[in-house]
Amino acid sequence: MDKIVFNDRLAIKTLTDGAIKEYSSDFHSNYVDSAIKAAKSVEWKTKGMGARFMREGSAEETYTDSNMISYFNSVEFFGSPDKIIYSITVNDLSGIMTKDLTADKDSEGHVIHSRENVFCGAYPDKANDKFVTCIKTSYENAHLAVYDVKTDDYMTVTDGDSCDFDATFSRSGDSLVYFASKGVGRDANGEFVKFSHSSIYAYDVFTGDVEEILSDPNKSLIKPKDDGKGNLFYITRPEQKNKTGFFRLLLDIILIPWKLLKAIYYFAEMFTMMFTGKGFTEKSANPAKTMKKSQGMIIIDDNLINAEEEYRKNLRHKDNFAGVAPWSWQLVKRTKSGEVTVLKNGIIDYCVLSDGRIACTNGKHVLIVDENGKSEKIADADLCTKISCFI
Repeated sequence: MDKIVFNDRLAIKTLTDGAIKEYSSDFHSNYVDSAIKAAKSVEWKTKGMGARFMREGSAEETYTDSNMISYFNSVEFFGSPDKIIYSITVNDLSGIMTKDLTADKDSEGHVIHSRENVFCGAYPDKANDKFVTCIKTSYENAHLAVYDVKTDDYMTVTDGDSCDFDATFSRSGDSLVYFASKGVGRDANGEFVKFSHSSIYAYDVFTGDVEEILSDPNKSLIKPKDDGKGNLFYITRPEQKNKTGFFRLLLDIILIPWKLLKAIYYFAEMFTMMFTGKGFTEKSANPAKTMKKSQGMIIIDDNLINAEEEYRKNLRHKDNFAGVAPWSWQLVKRTKSGEVTVLKNGIIDYCVLSDGRIACTNGKHVLIVDENGKSEKIADADLCTKISCFI
């Protein structure tokens, strides 16, 4: 079987013939170490009563995985089964790094990083001369870019008020790039309101032409990839439509007094914390910890997911390898003739193996899915959101 690389939260893991090896991100580790040193140098300023309200604990406790916003944007092989390229975001810093899986130390090479922009992916071409990414300049806007490895520079190739993501080179040739894109909806004052559903586009590297190739008014289509044989794969996610019926409106009106009382309670508790450092109950003594009580809530591709609830729902679907992704997230295959087949429900990410099978993740497991939809578990994970393979 092809060699597979995937993330397990902030760990990088490879799977070869059933054997799993684990690697860490030096980029992430170095950021944490630097943050701890910087916090310790000014720690004396946050001692005393003010620190009760702002935070509790030492610099080490403040800069831990649970207190930082850290996630992989992509993990891909880079011309060899022993080398990968990955993009990662740690708080306000985003970067793309290469990693030599055979090196004991100094295994990582720096490609690019930024505090202003987020590099949403890094998918290399066959010659490893360039890779495609989507550069996010704000919450709403991200655009497709081609990075030249030889010149250490990139060129943005799309523009407009949109958000481009999930860019990959086609296996049929490096002249074609697939990506997903969603439009930005704004009000009369130009303020962001919501995104449209996302569609699949193709970018021709030689001509510069961009063409929409697949769209669904009721679903977002994401993560397009092909197998080089005319088959296109992607994941569909249903678009939620706000429906306010009579009974829902009536319930909202009935609950107005309760919502007002709740707001007054939390305001009074916060006012008490400001002067005493303690809330009305022992559980609310530390504001930072109170905000993290819901351990089941996770963010996957900018979607807030209740992992525990989704896992229970997936068990009801009699999924032998239930995961945390919503069941409505479907992995789809579209043949050259236009025939569409749903291969698997509850999928976050996937890659196409050399024999045509699919390696995919539902968050808790790494699975192999054949053309008939039969699944085989090959690895477990605490939280896996990115997967790729070397063929």
